Amino acid sequence: MTYGTAGMVTTREFISMACWHLLSNDELGRTYREATQPDRLAILEEIIRLDPVVGHLYRRAQTDIDITDDGRVHTISQGDLIDVCVQQTNADPLAMGANPDTACPGRKLKQGTPAAGLSFSDGAHKCPGQSLALFETDALLHPLLARRPRILREPSISWDNLIEGYRLRGLDLSLMDRSRPATTREPI
Repeated sequence: MTYGTAGMVTTREFISMACWHLLSNDELGRTYREATQPDRLAILEEIIRLDPVVGHLYRRAQTDIDITDDGRVHTISQGDLIDVCVQQTNADPLAMGANPDTACPGRKLKQGTPAAGLSFSDGAHKCPGQSLALFETDALLHPLLARRPRILREPSISWDNLIEGYRLRGLDLSLMDRSRPATTREPI
């Protein structure tokens, strides 16, 4: 039950965010529309890396962990709560390479670095629905973008405490259906 709910909520938000990215960036949107499915999925992974739906991952340290930062050693004690800010982690140039804050589908990564960063978590907590979320998003967005929608109203962004991530509401699109008069407007 939790898996289904978490997947529905986060995928819904990601679909809206990906749509907004692809309609706001003409080059990225054109590339996505013209790409093969594997390349479209790489674009979607890059979008979710830049704007992960889940903003924070919380974990408890199972043992003491020493971390060296700028020559200083810090110890996270066993049992301490660790808050991983996913967006900041996904923009780490040591992991993501040059220009980690820009969309660059297919960027060269070190072996073992997931293209989506920690957007789907990792290890024992890795989201089992990652592939499903990307395929669902592509199944909706590819035919939608083929209809050349345009943004009528930008969405509002708020915070969802349940998923510790963003919530988009009010993305209003115009779709032109060639079988109807040009004045027809269909909000999404």
